[in-house]
Amino acid sequence: MEILNKYQWFFIFLPLIIGIFSFRKFQRGTKYIFYFVAFGSFSELLTRLLHRWLDLIDNTMPIGHIYIPVSFLLAGLFYSNRLKGFIKEKIIVAITIVFVLFSAINSLLIQSFYSFPSYSGAIGALILIGFSILLFAKIMAEANIKKLGNEPAVWINSGILIYYTSNFFFYILYNILLENSVDFLIQTIFIFNIFNVIFYILIAIGFWKTNQKKST
Repeated sequence: MEILNKYQWFFIFLPLIIGIFSFRKFQRGTKYIFYFVAFGSFSELLTRLLHRWLDLIDNTMPIGHIYIPVSFLLAGLFYSNRLKGFIKEKIIVAITIVFVLFSAINSLLIQSFYSFPSYSGAIGALILIGFSILLFAKIMAEANIKKLGNEPAVWINSGILIYYTSNFFFYILYNILLENSVDFLIQTIFIFNIFNVIFYILIAIGFWKTNQKKST
């Protein structure tokens, strides 16, 4: 458990490094995921800097309140691009805008900026699960991809589906576990971190496949 917590940052920065060298070959949709990864890396670095290394803050929840709507916005832009011709772009854009506004209202009026943002986190995860399922449905309906393993969007979308499925359960159970069993909550966070690592590995593979695809 300690080893994963210690070296988790490596897997977070892995797709960022690959993305930097492959960015020029990315399509517009993939660029949004790169920005997603870059923002996640920045948030992780800021959290470690302020909380662990400099010990300037005790509560990192405000970072989470900012991270959720920004990351959702970038993921929403990715899906609005990838789902063109299958779902009207205006629908996805509207859902994205409504969620970002809800997240702001949740942070200001419903859940404190210094408490765990379980409402916005769970709802955002559920929406992105829906988007990812729709993208797989589009891929199957179009049947244009000869080998799914060579398609970057398949790897990226798989990562998002796995990550936000685990995220959904984590967000809805966090406060319950915190009130009843701190030890079990710690174990749950460890499992969540495993899914987090899987997510960034799949995104890194997606970025690498984009690089290979363009080179070919």
